[in-house]
Amino acid sequence: MSPLFQTLLLVGDIIFLLLIFVLVKRNRLSVRFSLPWLGLSVGLLILAIWPEVAKILRGILQVEVVSNMVFIILFCFVLLVLLILCAVVSDYNDRIKRLTQTNAILEHRVRQLEQQNMQNKTNK
Repeated sequence: MSPLFQTLLLVGDIIFLLLIFVLVKRNRLSVRFSLPWLGLSVGLLILAIWPEVAKILRGILQVEVVSNMVFIILFCFVLLVLLILCAVVSDYNDRIKRLTQTNAILEHRVRQLEQQNMQNKTNK
């Protein structure tokens, strides 16, 4: 890897890290969702500082070309992010269902109390 390319990777990764921290600080990204992105950024930082790590991983995973290994790892990362988002959507779906049911119960109770109030007024 050329020194210029390695420098560009380091600068890009540092900017990416700073962006993640700024988004978390401004509450635009929750800490829960920032963890996979921080993990990816640290992994990219390690690969930018020590490119030999990519060659070692390539040998362990028995992949012919380093770029193929990077695509495989990024594909797995995207699948991880999708899994996390699906879990969050499922959790929110359950919360919305419970909230809707609670709201319906409360509306029913309010109607009952209004009817009782109307009956008490007519009886007086």
